[in-house]
Amino acid sequence: MTDDTASGELSVDELLAQRFGDRSVQENLQTAIDAGRLVKGADGRLSLPRGRGTSRWIFVPNRPYLPCGFLTKVLFEVAYAETAVPHGCSACYKIKVKAETLRELVAGWQVAKSIDCLSKWGVDLDNPHSQDVYAGYFYPGDLDAARVLYKVVREAMNAYPKLGPGVTMTIKRGCSQFEAAVGPSDSYTFTPQMAELEAHLRTRFQGPAISETTMPQLRQWIDLAFRMGDDTYLDFTGGKRLRPATMTYEP
Repeated sequence: MTDDTASGELSVDELLAQRFGDRSVQENLQTAIDAGRLVKGADGRLSLPRGRGTSRWIFVPNRPYLPCGFLTKVLFEVAYAETAVPHGCSACYKIKVKAETLRELVAGWQVAKSIDCLSKWGVDLDNPHSQDVYAGYFYPGDLDAARVLYKVVREAMNAYPKLGPGVTMTIKRGCSQFEAAVGPSDSYTFTPQMAELEAHLRTRFQGPAISETTMPQLRQWIDLAFRMGDDTYLDFTGGKRLRPATMTYEP
């Protein structure tokens, strides 16, 4: 299959023939399809396998959602075989807010609703690159935008009674798994050919709908807080214990 292309552009075959890791993009895609990590429909569209369970993240969509599933699961993990950071992530800088308790997590989520930026809030415990239990992430764009928004978020956190200046905030680039596999984020490299490849694969990708519900996530947050010994969950259960305490006996 070869498409007609304008001068200076690569054909689809040439785009898919680019090599990342020990194989071409086409080979990486086919390997993932054969292994069930990627699903190819009868029409040639690509999608991720249907996930199980409920995400522990709640989004504040004050700006459009980002195609993070496509960028990380399809491009980084499959097409690039974890050897290159997607071109689509080149201008992704995040502001991470570290919450020590469920009370702080919920407070941060409430503050984020008044800030003009996409953000997500939830449990970071399943992230093997994080040592935090709870976290919030703002997605402002490039580094300049992140530095501008950082001041806005910092002031908002400082002024909120349940947060304050003790809440830790940092600016980071892209996903932590990128740095773990590729190296320091200030040394990432990107090519025009990667941008062309990603634009082509984006037209073939069918992403899942993003749920706007919050109750399942809140229930998971409360359950985790209980099991972590974080009794601030009682703020959200009317002071009622999630599960009764067991009896103990004198030794």
